[in-house]
Amino acid sequence: MADVIEADFRKATPRKSRAARRREESRAAGELTQDLVNTIAAPAKGKLRIADHQVKGLFLRVTAAGAKSYVVRYSADGRRGESALGDARAITLKSARAKALDTLSDLTVRRIDPVQAKRAAIRNEKAKKEESFAALAARYRADAARRKRESTLTFEGLLLDNHILPKLGARPYAELRRGEIISFIENIGARVGGVTANRAHAVVRQVLNYALKRDLIDANPALAIDRLFPEVSRDRVLTEADIRKFWAFLEAARRNEGLGLKRGEEAGERPINLVSPGAAIALELCLLTLQRAGEVAGAHESEFSWSDKLWIIPAERMKSKRAHAVPLSSLSVERFKAAFKLSKCEFAFPARDRESSIEAKRLTRAMSRVCEGLSIAHASPHDLRRTGRTMLTSERVGVSYEVAERVIAHLVGSAVSRVYDRNEYLREKRAALDTWANEVARIVGEAGSRGRR
Repeated sequence: MADVIEADFRKATPRKSRAARRREESRAAGELTQDLVNTIAAPAKGKLRIADHQVKGLFLRVTAAGAKSYVVRYSADGRRGESALGDARAITLKSARAKALDTLSDLTVRRIDPVQAKRAAIRNEKAKKEESFAALAARYRADAARRKRESTLTFEGLLLDNHILPKLGARPYAELRRGEIISFIENIGARVGGVTANRAHAVVRQVLNYALKRDLIDANPALAIDRLFPEVSRDRVLTEADIRKFWAFLEAARRNEGLGLKRGEEAGERPINLVSPGAAIALELCLLTLQRAGEVAGAHESEFSWSDKLWIIPAERMKSKRAHAVPLSSLSVERFKAAFKLSKCEFAFPARDRESSIEAKRLTRAMSRVCEGLSIAHASPHDLRRTGRTMLTSERVGVSYEVAERVIAHLVGSAVSRVYDRNEYLREKRAALDTWANEVARIVGEAGSRGRR
């Protein structure tokens, strides 16, 4: 009979829910303090949650295995959530309260769900680890196309396609380490040479810098690597004797006369030593104007004001991405007009299709043939520019450093001063280039400077 009464009593007494039992256990534990966190015992089974009385939503969670951690409970968009704040043995109750307040503040003010944010961070981290260097390089190339010259993009593309991506393309970029990059650079140096290895290193560094600036990686392992292979910078400056030989050779080539003919050929059939009249004029202009070979090679008729004796090289053709005004000496005007007369098109030095200009490397190869024909030390079109720039500030010519730098389109002064000083210094540059043309005439002799036109 007693058993029946007890059974009826159990049926009549509603069973407490798990949530109710947890609330009772939490209340029984007392107020959450650091001392309680340190001393509370693990429950016999399940999990014990003790609410904090200072920060609503903060709980200490204790498992049957003895693990203790802080969690914050919240409600977002009509659903409940719980976000872990950290191990109670690693952070204090004070720190947990601060983290809980930050989490709840982000949820209230910025509508950031902590659980969803954590899941997104995990997905992003996984994606970063899985994304290949090749995919990152493609994004870098798209970004670089908006900022860099076409020639630079082409060169970087060759390095990426021929040397970098075959080795590093499949690697997750977030997993690349300094030692791996060093080994990669040394391998290129052993196979194709130190200069190429150094250039490949520079491209890898730029690609990873792109990732660093976009918070895709925490550090760039290629930045801490010094240049592994030594390079000797060119310092070739032609002597006056070199310039005289060079100019006489170009004058003969410009007139398409004389030497270098194959058996059975007549004068005029083939240019002297395979240097065409157009290439000869272009190289003369490299010396007279002191501009880069690519800027001379790409000269277009729309860039010239013959009445003002002025050549405006547009920004997209300049290394600095700034338009550059070049005052022309009388001899430079004559040579440019002769080039356009010879080309019979809008380009002074057209390619074979006549729809574009020749590439700068054509002038580099022509210069090499000139040096070979004259049996003088190898020089490039850039060495002509260096020679003229060196002689401009010599005691004989006497052009100031600032003006000489502006003649060759180098930036002068601080970034702030350049913002406020938009003066092109045309008068000073014109005087400098006229003086330089006279100096070239003195070196080569008046007859050599004018030639037969």
